[in-house]
Amino acid sequence: MKQTFKIGKGELSFDEEKIVIKDDARKQNRLILITSCIWIVYGILSVLRYFKTGDQFLLWTGLLIGIAHLIVVVLMLLRTSKNEVRKSEIKSLEIKERFGRTFLDINLVGFKFRRVIRIENGDELKKFIETYLETK
Repeated sequence: MKQTFKIGKGELSFDEEKIVIKDDARKQNRLILITSCIWIVYGILSVLRYFKTGDQFLLWTGLLIGIAHLIVVVLMLLRTSKNEVRKSEIKSLEIKERFGRTFLDINLVGFKFRRVIRIENGDELKKFIETYLETK
């Protein structure tokens, strides 16, 4: 029982023992981490400029930007980009939709999760996941 779904430029394959994901998740995770780190540095520099100039705007925007992107970095460290996920590692599978985009969240054992984005057949995948989890 092998089922394959198209996702953006890759594919998502469900096998009896594992899920194989072919996408560019590593590239996306690195890009988000790098940009968030750049914004954290900007926030720190903004707070440091506050000490020199005394401008309250620099303090609050620097704190807001720095803390918000620090949270993003922590969340990205909890996300994995594994290409193969064994069925025994899966806690839950959820299809979610935000801003008209459908994605699959695979919650794994050990507080990690794998997000698969750019899903094209969300309804068909949702029906398949219900039967896939029953065979677990």
